[in-house]
Amino acid sequence: MRIIELLRRPRAELEPPRWLARATVALVVLVAAVAPLVSAPYVNFDRSMVLVYVVVGLGLNLLTGNTGQISLGHGFFFAVGAYLSAVLVENHGVPYLLLLPTAFAVCYVIGYLFGLPALRLYGLQLALATLGLALVTPAVIKRFEHVTDGQAGINIAGAEPPGFSGLERDQWVYYLCLAVALIAYLVVRRLSTGRIGRSLIGIRDYEAVATTLGVPATRTKTTVFALSAALAGVGGVLYSFVVQYVGPEAFGLPLAIAFITMIVIGGLGTVPGVVFGAFFVQYVPQWTAEINQSAAGMTYGAALIVFIFVLPYGVISLVRWALGPLVSRIPGTRRHTRPATTADEDPRELAVSH
Repeated sequence: MRIIELLRRPRAELEPPRWLARATVALVVLVAAVAPLVSAPYVNFDRSMVLVYVVVGLGLNLLTGNTGQISLGHGFFFAVGAYLSAVLVENHGVPYLLLLPTAFAVCYVIGYLFGLPALRLYGLQLALATLGLALVTPAVIKRFEHVTDGQAGINIAGAEPPGFSGLERDQWVYYLCLAVALIAYLVVRRLSTGRIGRSLIGIRDYEAVATTLGVPATRTKTTVFALSAALAGVGGVLYSFVVQYVGPEAFGLPLAIAFITMIVIGGLGTVPGVVFGAFFVQYVPQWTAEINQSAAGMTYGAALIVFIFVLPYGVISLVRWALGPLVSRIPGTRRHTRPATTADEDPRELAVSH
């Protein structure tokens, strides 16, 4: 019980020396780069899907965790990227590497146009508006059967490795996913820290105060929504490379729930937490399905309940708690405590502190 109480408190974050943080990231990237060369194709498939979820989760966490805008409709942008990839490759012969910037641009524009009116809503209203996107996505795919092939879906034969690489297809696709996930991680990490990150947190916690201090709240929220939609679209392209098939049933409400579960379990507002959430979404339902097929559908709901009440800051808080004593002994480590937000605190003081 004492551990649970500690994990439920406001975060007392340890900031390790830069060299240690960079060395840790380099080690993780090195292990991830070597792993597909010594793994079976089905293992590389699962790891590639984890990286796909990381790309989507980074954008959604920036929107929900940092800016406070709840979106249940990112499965729509994920589907746009996947079907854009399938149609352009199979019907028009577009080189598959061009699909990534194309999907990013298309989904950014769609997300920006949708965000202009939608982000005037708040809280539950915005969640319901984006939930509508998740509900209509399969129906829209089936409705435009002449483009999407409706219920039959589209098989994709692209993303073949270049001859000079000497890689198998599963290895090549994995490296594509790893490269995109690493770029997305660095970009989102940069955006979530520093001046931009403080502006996003100010909008999330006290929008009126942030606006008074000169933060363009509406434009910032719309831009972040568009960026998160664009990353979801890029994730959809990578999904089509990995699975080699797109069909309407893969982009319904369960996918939207999986995306939200991923960022809640990993840790809202934490960039490394997305990685833990992506592993959960990919592997835990598979393990529970081996026990009981019906248990797989209960996994997300049960996990959300447990984490909201027991680990409100996600898996990342458990990792920080476990590694805290070790990191604190390293020279150059700094400690700073993030204060709890209560109704009695002065919002102007919180705006300055953030």
